[in-house]
Amino acid sequence: MKKIILLLTTILVFIHSDALAQISAKDIVSKMGRGINLGNTLSAPIEGNWADPVKKTYFEDVANAGFKTVRIPIRFDKYTTALSEVNYTDANGDYTGSVSDYAIDKFYLDRIEEVISWALEYKLYAIIDVHGDKWFWESFKSNSEYYKTGNDLKAAIDRFRAIWTAISQRFSDYPEQLLFEIMNEPYFAMDAEQVTQTNLDILKIIRKTNPNRNIIITGGGKNSWESVMTIKEELLKSDSFLIATFHYYKPSHFTKSSREGFDDFEWGTDEDKSQIDLNFEAVADWSKTNDIPILLGEFGADNEGGYNYYKKNYKCFGGPTKESRERYYEYLANKAIKLGFCFTVWDAGEKSSKTIYLASSRSWVENIKKAVLGNNSISTKELPNNYNCTVFPNPCTGTLHINSNTDFKWIYINNQKGILVKKISKNIFNADMSELPTGFYYIAVYFKDNRKKVFKILKAK
Repeated sequence: MKKIILLLTTILVFIHSDALAQISAKDIVSKMGRGINLGNTLSAPIEGNWADPVKKTYFEDVANAGFKTVRIPIRFDKYTTALSEVNYTDANGDYTGSVSDYAIDKFYLDRIEEVISWALEYKLYAIIDVHGDKWFWESFKSNSEYYKTGNDLKAAIDRFRAIWTAISQRFSDYPEQLLFEIMNEPYFAMDAEQVTQTNLDILKIIRKTNPNRNIIITGGGKNSWESVMTIKEELLKSDSFLIATFHYYKPSHFTKSSREGFDDFEWGTDEDKSQIDLNFEAVADWSKTNDIPILLGEFGADNEGGYNYYKKNYKCFGGPTKESRERYYEYLANKAIKLGFCFTVWDAGEKSSKTIYLASSRSWVENIKKAVLGNNSISTKELPNNYNCTVFPNPCTGTLHINSNTDFKWIYINNQKGILVKKISKNIFNADMSELPTGFYYIAVYFKDNRKKVFKILKAK
């Protein structure tokens, strides 16, 4: 009993002391530091669809690892009164709807509150991110099945207002360690003006009950690092507790390379890094000019070789090399912190293509965790810019040719399960593939300095 009382007292002191202070956006970003996403959990149609339901132990493990922040993507559509259940037009065709037409399931809000309380108990900063409700933002997208006009659009807006009314009221007494993020990636469906007006609208609702809570916003019309630059001045000057956010999954042929047609498995040249530098420093300049701090809300690359930690197998189309994936996470994380951003790296669990934490075993993909937390120093040499090495033809039916301007010592050919099927020594610039079964293969060219370059080819009939 004494332990329980002590625990509750600790939580209340933590909450009360910080609730009394008004933490500025800049101050809170500096404290949020390196964080992680609880992806594919509460943002699934129903919790448990895409990843195991979250347990309290998740937050214990996240805090013990050294993360400071958890972004919690949450989807509300299945738990909110449906538009089809509301009559919002009268006999004259006039709009008669209101926010009060829509209710959020109480038990769902209870579950969200339970999860948020767990995060705060472990002294983590927590972000409520309205994430999977594309029914709302795609109401503005003319080629979407959710596209709406007239009274139907007004109803969708009121439904979204109702969600934020419920969130704001339920969490009004929570400490400043809890942040709100109004919309996730609306820029794929809404233009800059539409996003700005929605943000202004929702901010009015939030401020009725949460006058000083830090709110995370983004822009519309342009994605990735350019999204923040579309935020209108009207919005930026309307509130003193705003944080701008962007997501970064570039270059997509590397970060999505476990998918068909995305086949760049290597990252780390000076050219690769300079592109990150250029994009991130543009955001930093914008941040300084507009006096708005930055959250890098999502970034990441597919699992090594396209590995699926749940099924314990490799996907058909490959994925990043171990060294390149590690290098990518480390460089982006450190770059963000150096520029004064905080971040929440994307992690969607062991059933996903981007995995860092494995809930079933309460373990981590260790090299990536260390890279993200800045606890890693990658020992593999960086990729040079002048390795002009190609393999052809692709698809291949017989002889595979290797063309390189740099000496190599070995070439390993692995099947899609990562099993070595052929090894070629130096000075041999072709390989007979005719006897191998049809399917995808990985060609790893190892150079004399122990660097390597990986290709994916299709062995055809």
